[in-house]
Amino acid sequence: MSGFKLKKRKQVATAFDVNVTPMLDLFSVLIIFLLATSVFSATGETRIEVPFLSSQPPPKQEELDKTPEKTVNITIDSKTVKYQQATTASSAIKDEIEVPLTEEGLDKIQAKIYDIRKENPKFDKVTVFTQAEVSYESLVMVLDTVRELKPGRAPIPFPADYKMPVGVDPSNLVTKVVLGNVIFAD
Repeated sequence: MSGFKLKKRKQVATAFDVNVTPMLDLFSVLIIFLLATSVFSATGETRIEVPFLSSQPPPKQEELDKTPEKTVNITIDSKTVKYQQATTASSAIKDEIEVPLTEEGLDKIQAKIYDIRKENPKFDKVTVFTQAEVSYESLVMVLDTVRELKPGRAPIPFPADYKMPVGVDPSNLVTKVVLGNVIFAD
């Protein structure tokens, strides 16, 4: 073994440096994007309770005549809104108006419902019917008019014995809005 000499290789120290600057740039842009979209994407919430079928028979007309209640039906068309008021004692319409689907027209409807609430603080339900051609924005505008008081109208408190639905603002004009002909399409 005299003729072989092992040469020692120089070991080169290689340090792998990871450049994190592009990653920090990416995360800073991502954080700004998430903050901006979370601020501007406010979601509205509408609570819908689906009615269930009851095995109880409907009340008899004699019972309805003893304690008549007012009923309000609102029918939304593409350009007009029709307000109808009746009582459970008779099916005859007591009051009816048809107004254009504008802020002024909806204010007249809210004034009618407000007057009913002043007469009867327990009045809490309005039924809304829509036609197929009614846009979503129009429906929401009518629902907001029925539920929320416009500025300048004092809230009418519900009686102490009234059972307030969970999650409903007690300063609302009515607490229950029934959508009369909702169609769930595929």
